[in-house]
Amino acid sequence: MAVCKRCGLKTVLTADDVEKAVEQVRAMKGIKLADDETYNKRLSICRECDKLEYGCTCMLCGCIVNVRAVMADGKCPYPKKSKWLV
Repeated sequence: MAVCKRCGLKTVLTADDVEKAVEQVRAMKGIKLADDETYNKRLSICRECDKLEYGCTCMLCGCIVNVRAVMADGKCPYPKKSKWLV
C-alpha cells in the first residue's frame, strides 16, 4: 500500500485511477495541455527517474507524474535541473 507524500493518505492507485485523473485535467477549462509527443517524452523520462515511486508518484513533490506531464506548463521538480528539457 502506497502512502501519499503530500497528504499522508494510504491508498493504491491503479492504472485506471491515474488515467481518470489525466482525463479530468484534460476536461478542465482553461488548462493548456501538452501535445501527445511532449506528454509521452515526459513520461518516459519519469519512468527512468530514481525519484519515481509506485510507477506514478514523484517522490520529490508527491504529484502523479501523468497529471503533471499532461499540463503544458508542468515542470519537473528534480533539484537543480529539470529532467524535462521540453
